[in-house]
Amino acid sequence: MNDTDDKTRLISLSDAAETYGFSRVYLSELAKKGRLKAQKIADRWVTTPQDVEDFIASREKRGVYRDDIQLD
Repeated sequence: MNDTDDKTRLISLSDAAETYGFSRVYLSELAKKGRLKAQKIADRWVTTPQDVEDFIASREKRGVYRDDIQLD
């Protein structure tokens, strides 16, 4: 399996949460609101590693993660 196939394979939100450091509940809410590209198969939400990484990148563009703020 090459890197492209690895990024586009379907994974559960539980696996995505564990891999990327989010809670499953948070990712589920994002999926329901359409902020995380995901689909429901039977009774489980699934996504791809690429879709989670795209979501993270979109947060960084909006300034959610800022490293230029000094905390005392």
